[in-house]
Amino acid sequence: MNGVVIPIITPDSFDFRAYMAESEPKAKVLGADTWRNALIESVRSGDKITGARLPWPSTYDNLRFRSGEVTLWQGINGHGKSQLLGQACIGFANQGEPVCLASFEMKPVSTLKRMLRQVAMNDRPTEKVVNSLMDWAKGRFWLYDQLGTVKPEMIYAVIRYCADKLKIKHIVIDSLMKCVRGEDDYNGQKDFVDMLTGLARDLEVHIHLVHHVRKGENEEKVPGKFDSKGSGAIADQVDQVLTVWRNKKKERAIEVMLRQQMQIDDETRKKPDALLICDKNRHGEWEGSTALWYHPQSLQYIGDKRCVPTNMVGL
Repeated sequence: MNGVVIPIITPDSFDFRAYMAESEPKAKVLGADTWRNALIESVRSGDKITGARLPWPSTYDNLRFRSGEVTLWQGINGHGKSQLLGQACIGFANQGEPVCLASFEMKPVSTLKRMLRQVAMNDRPTEKVVNSLMDWAKGRFWLYDQLGTVKPEMIYAVIRYCADKLKIKHIVIDSLMKCVRGEDDYNGQKDFVDMLTGLARDLEVHIHLVHHVRKGENEEKVPGKFDSKGSGAIADQVDQVLTVWRNKKKERAIEVMLRQQMQIDDETRKKPDALLICDKNRHGEWEGSTALWYHPQSLQYIGDKRCVPTNMVGL
C-alpha cells in the first residue's frame, strides 16, 4: 500500500486537548415541545425498523444500528469477532455512514489488509484493487493508530473529535480491556461504558465496543451475555449485546475428514461456520441467532450456506 494513503488518526497528529475538556454544560430540563419533531417522526415511522444494516439480508428486519446507542460485540478470543465487525463496518460505510475503527490490538496496515481481502473477494488482491479501495474509503473510513493500553480520557477526546470534526457516525473501540486497568476493575469498566453511552447519546453516534468472554471448559458451548469478562454492568448499560461464536466442532470434524482423505458430507458442510447471536436488543423485540458461513479466501462471513462472497462496495 506504499504511496496510497487512508486517513489515520494518531495521538500526535491532532491536538486533542480541547476535546479532553468537558463540553459546556447543557440544560437538561427542557420543555416537552423540544421533542415535537422527533415524536412526529416516530409516529410516521410506526413500527418500521431504522438504522444501518449488517451485510446479511436475514438480519435486515431484526437488527439495526442507530445513532445514540452502544453495541457490545463479545466473543471468545479467536472466534472472529473483530473480523466480523470489520466486515460490518465496511457495510456501514457503504451505506453513507462514516466509520472510525480504533483497534488497540492490531496495526492499521493489518486491519487494511484484512479489509482489502474482504472487498476484493479473494486472497490475492491486485494493486488496482488497493487503489480502488483507498479511493472508496475517502470520507468514509478512518483508523485511529495507537497500540496497547489507552486512557479513557483519550477515548473520550477521540470520540468527540470524530463526531465534531469528521462527522463520523460509527466508532469502534477494540477492545474494552485496553481501556481499563484490569478484568477485576469493575468500577473502571462501569464508568468507562457509562461514558460511552453518554457520548453516543449526546453526539448522536453509534459506538461499537469489542469485549472478550470467558473461554470456559467447553469452547463448543455458545456463550451468553452473562459470560463477559469483568463486570456484569457492562451488558446492563449497553443497548445491544451481540455474541460471535465459531463452530469449532464443525472445524474439527472437517479436519479429521481431510486428514483421512474422506469426502466432506453434505450434512457437515451445511452446518453454519459461525453464529451471530443477539442476546439483548433494548430498542427492538428480536433476540436470536443468525447462521453464517465463512469464506477463507475473502475473509468474509456469508449468510448463505452456498458460501459465495459478495461484492460489498462495488469495486
